[in-house]
Amino acid sequence: MPEFNTYATFRTTDTHRDYFKMGNLVENWSRMYPFIFDAHDTQIALNQRRLGYHYYEWLTAILFYHTKGFLSLIEAYAYKSHERKREVLETLVTGETLDFIASRGISNVTQCPDLLVYTPNRSEWFFCEVKGPKDKLQKKQINFFRELEQKTGKRIKIVNFINIQG
Repeated sequence: MPEFNTYATFRTTDTHRDYFKMGNLVENWSRMYPFIFDAHDTQIALNQRRLGYHYYEWLTAILFYHTKGFLSLIEAYAYKSHERKREVLETLVTGETLDFIASRGISNVTQCPDLLVYTPNRSEWFFCEVKGPKDKLQKKQINFFRELEQKTGKRIKIVNFINIQG
């Protein structure tokens, strides 16, 4: 089974994640980065924050922005009901590939990678799966991601997080 490219490994702390779980970082980051996080992203993160969901994805999107100038779509970019995200997706992929991606959001347990990352002029883009310290790619994800790579011609990049003391 060929490995997916590890794009980066970032370090974080449980304390920082706890701020996210309390809602502090969600609210601050959504105000600071409205071009990354929309109202829907913010509402989902606030509703699920106590579980710690979305922290690593949000932090990755911010780190990509600051280190590479990339923008990111988080979650639900395959759904037609999310017009802004869908519009970006439609400028990057078309036809059969768009249909394939859209079908994953509707009918399948294995969804698209966590982030759709792109340059502001949309000349460069890729999918990114984000994994927390205890998270691993599942077999269903591996199979789907391979198929997605074939359909799009784009490698899926993996970002891993490790915890440090602090």
